[in-house]
Amino acid sequence: MSQSSVARRRRRSVESLTLEDGSLGEADEELYASTPKQKRRRVEEEDEGEPEISDISEDGAGSPEIPLLPDSYRRSPKGKGKAPARPAGVHQPGSIVRIRLHDFVTYSNAEFNPGPNLNMVIGPNGTGKSTLVCAICLGLGWKPDNLGRAKSIAEFVKHGAKQAEIEIELAAEPEKRASNIIVHTRIWVDPKKKAEYHVDGKKTTQQALVKLMRSFSIQVDNLCQFLPQDRVVEFAGLSPVKLLTETLQAAAPPQMSEWHEELKTMRKEQKSRLDDQQSNLNILASAEKRQSDQHEHVERLRERMVLQERVAALNKLKPFPQYRQAQRQFHDAKTRHKEAEKDLRQLQRQAEPNLKAEKDKEAYMKRLDVIVDKRGKLVGRGEQNASRIATGIGAKELTMKDCENELKSERKVAEAARNGLPKLNDDKAKLERVMQSPPEDVDFAAYNERTREKTREIRAIDDRIQEISQEKGSLGQRIRQREQIIERAESEKASLNTQAGQQSNKLRLASHNSHVAWEWIQRNGNRFQGEIYGPPIVSCSVNDPHNAAAVEAILGMGEMSAFTATSKEDYQTLSNALYGDLKLDGINLRQSSQPLAAFKPPTSPEHINSLGLDGWILDLIEGPEPVLAMLCDNRSIHATAFATRTLDSAAMDALKAANSPVTSWVTPEGMCRITRRREYGDKATSVQNTSLKPAKFFTDAPAAAANEDAELDERVTDAKRAMEEYIEQKSRLSDEYGQKAAQKSELEASKKAIEEEKARKQRTVAESNALPTKLQGVQTKIDEATAKIEGNARKRRVIVEFGDRLTLEKGQLAIDYANAVNMLRDLIVSHVEAQIWSIEAKSDLDKLKARTVEEKQRLQERQIEVAYLLDIKFQARAIGEQLKEACRQVGFLFDEDPELEKCHAEIEEKGWDPAQLEIEIESVTARLDMTDAGPGGQHMLREYEERAKKIELLIKKRDSVQSDLEELEGKIVAIRGQWEPRLDELVAEISEAFAENFGRIQCVGEVGVHKDEDFEMWAIQIRVKFRDNEPLSLLDAHRQSGGERAVSTIFYLMALQRLTRAPFRVVDEINQGMDPRNERLVHSRMVEIACGNGNEGGGSQYFLITPKLLPGLEYREGMKVLCIASGDFMPSDYSRLDFGRLARRAVEVRGGAA
Repeated sequence: MSQSSVARRRRRSVESLTLEDGSLGEADEELYASTPKQKRRRVEEEDEGEPEISDISEDGAGSPEIPLLPDSYRRSPKGKGKAPARPAGVHQPGSIVRIRLHDFVTYSNAEFNPGPNLNMVIGPNGTGKSTLVCAICLGLGWKPDNLGRAKSIAEFVKHGAKQAEIEIELAAEPEKRASNIIVHTRIWVDPKKKAEYHVDGKKTTQQALVKLMRSFSIQVDNLCQFLPQDRVVEFAGLSPVKLLTETLQAAAPPQMSEWHEELKTMRKEQKSRLDDQQSNLNILASAEKRQSDQHEHVERLRERMVLQERVAALNKLKPFPQYRQAQRQFHDAKTRHKEAEKDLRQLQRQAEPNLKAEKDKEAYMKRLDVIVDKRGKLVGRGEQNASRIATGIGAKELTMKDCENELKSERKVAEAARNGLPKLNDDKAKLERVMQSPPEDVDFAAYNERTREKTREIRAIDDRIQEISQEKGSLGQRIRQREQIIERAESEKASLNTQAGQQSNKLRLASHNSHVAWEWIQRNGNRFQGEIYGPPIVSCSVNDPHNAAAVEAILGMGEMSAFTATSKEDYQTLSNALYGDLKLDGINLRQSSQPLAAFKPPTSPEHINSLGLDGWILDLIEGPEPVLAMLCDNRSIHATAFATRTLDSAAMDALKAANSPVTSWVTPEGMCRITRRREYGDKATSVQNTSLKPAKFFTDAPAAAANEDAELDERVTDAKRAMEEYIEQKSRLSDEYGQKAAQKSELEASKKAIEEEKARKQRTVAESNALPTKLQGVQTKIDEATAKIEGNARKRRVIVEFGDRLTLEKGQLAIDYANAVNMLRDLIVSHVEAQIWSIEAKSDLDKLKARTVEEKQRLQERQIEVAYLLDIKFQARAIGEQLKEACRQVGFLFDEDPELEKCHAEIEEKGWDPAQLEIEIESVTARLDMTDAGPGGQHMLREYEERAKKIELLIKKRDSVQSDLEELEGKIVAIRGQWEPRLDELVAEISEAFAENFGRIQCVGEVGVHKDEDFEMWAIQIRVKFRDNEPLSLLDAHRQSGGERAVSTIFYLMALQRLTRAPFRVVDEINQGMDPRNERLVHSRMVEIACGNGNEGGGSQYFLITPKLLPGLEYREGMKVLCIASGDFMPSDYSRLDFGRLARRAVEVRGGAA
């Protein structure tokens, strides 16, 4: 019975082979060795159809009522049940039946059909074996972090494709489902798009898909079940503590991991509580001792407090005697105010007759003032009326004068018109006589043709003059170019005599664009913040020319021609200038971001001398520190050694050793570089040798300099010869230019004479043509003058009539002005009379006021006194109200402060006034001062009282924490009582299987549990013994070799086989570093476990990834071998490469040979 799975790719073939008769032997090895290891070429095929997108239930199943797995498949609570037996050749639920890939990593289209037991995936490195592992991880919903490779899932899309697809078919329980479960995953190359997941054609989420996979006990994130290539070293290096966690997750019920986490959490909480309790007890003891020490002093402080309380109470009671005193002051002020008001009323009655007469006279004077004001306003209006009429008379006089002037003007206009008529008649007669003799006709076209002819001749001369000017300018530019060539050649010739010039010339020979860039940098140094260093060709030198070839081999052309900037800003400015402005390509730019001191050699000079080396490449180069730092950063010249002589075999072996700090060096024979792959063990090293080429740039080349001098001299001679020819041609053109300029001047003068003659004749013709228009204009002026004389007479009659009307209106205004003046005189007389009456009334009022001055003064004094006494009364009342309120507020405190009420009763009983109360306060204060409270007394008392409260709280906290600790200890004991026995039983079963596996290879191994007080330190301890003469020792990275650790790792994983319910396991290149014997034994044991034995039924599904295949391995029925081959010689039709047919042919050949 055979099964096959083929990845359909044009240049890649994946074959699966199931054998029934055991090992293939040496023929198999030869078949595998025949696969060419050359570069792969990928050819994409058509995409397969995509499933329809729809929703899926939260648990990931198509039907929420029917579980995907039977109850019998799930782990029992105790975790001791073994996997039930199943028929051989049948996939158990959750195992992988089929995997289809499209545009995933290296595959365009591929399909795998793994068997239900052990699947060996073999093929050379780089053919895509681990791609299958990546597909299983990502296709079942886990993240790329579990692979130890790329961090983004988008990086798994094949280069050039927009999306990748993974389709995985998982076996389902036949009694529950009629068909298998199809998981389809789509990945986009755009990192912004999330991957899409479908289960049986229905869209689901990544979390729901992972939950569905966990229901099958699939744990891709558990290294005990899924061990990709890039995490093999990580699993081998798992700490015993972490190994316990991974083992519980893989082989024990979930409750075991939950109990473990609870125990760790509770132990951590218990330790924290114990620390808190001890700290609390220490604090409590310290507080109680301090309280006892301060008791006596506190009693003295309390006696002092009694006096302080009495002083405080007396101070608070000050408002009471002050209130009684304020009451007395208020009554006194009230009595004095009443007496003053009585005296004021008596003075007012005595002065009332005189004050009334004064008041009546004052009212009479005010009425007179009103009359004076009214009559004064009437006088003002009369003056305004008279002034207005006078203004009207003046306006009429001005208008009459304007009429006279206008009449005179009209008379002058009529006179001028009559005087101009004779001259106009004479002009008319002259024009009529001239029109009777017109001028001769003129041929202006002939004049125009003569002018155009002259213009054409002038333009032709101008064109020639312009051509001459252009030719002279071109010759001048050529002359200047030759002068620049001569100057540049002489400058280059001079620079060849200097070291800098020779190196610059070498840079030009190496890279013309780099030489142009270096000249630009030297001219534009002010554009940069710091210094821009030239390439090492011009800025560095080799201290010994014999080592120039070694230095150039290490540096390479890219670094030797690179420019170095010392800041990010200068780097950007230089990049924009060279690439953007100058459009230069092939320019190498570097930035020196670290000082030279940051680059330290990997070992001491004495050590490398002991290895047969003379020093580091950095020691051979002299130059600016930023350039040397750049070379260290990019070419590691501080870590590359050199030797001036050939190394012997002992030195080469020492350099190739795993602990050698030197990975590259240069000798006279060539350059050597060592590459080590740690994942393949200490012996996985390769040495690359490269022969040295002769030095070109860091050597002196006098012959080349001589050739350069000769070339420069030849360039100068050619330039001078060409320049002499250009000067002679320019002189001839200058002579011709002068001749053409003279001809142009003569033609321009002739053209001007023709144009002037034409203009004169044009003016004569124009004047003759204008005569009818002039005659018409003269006739129009004669008609206008006649009309003006007739109209002027009518206008003068109108002006005379208007002047007569103005004379009558002026007379009427004169009469009105006389009447207004008479009325104004009467108003002025009346106004003066009223003013006299007002003066008399004022005089009488002044006399009355003089008689009442003394009486008013006495009244004012008495009024001021009444107001002052009233203010005193109000102030006394306000003070009394404030003190009354203060007393009321203090009274509220009597119930709370007995001492305050006692002092109040004492004050009331003794009737103390404010002075007596102040004396008592001073007396108590004096007694208080005589009582010594010591330093910080009040603070000590407050501290004593606060400490007493704190002690009470600490006692309560102590009792509470103790109760919590007892409860926590009970929980720990209860959970540990369930967890520890089951853990011991689980580890015992693992140890039994682990020891059995080791016994098959004549070695010893056991698994135990390290128990610690802290549950976080509990760990799995693996002890192994690979040789008879050594004891059992803990498995770690120091005692065992890489191959021994690999054997232990795979045996531990196989030991979990009996206990875990995982439907499949993946191990990628676990056999790296194993010796052939152990690899065969491990392979045989894995085949035995995976394929089942006896009546146990088929084993779990295994995927074993390996790049190598030893001859003589054991094979059983039910195994499947997936062969992946690639290369340029693969047939375009994958079906032509049938591994099954080749295997049968190899068996036939082997049988025939036998």
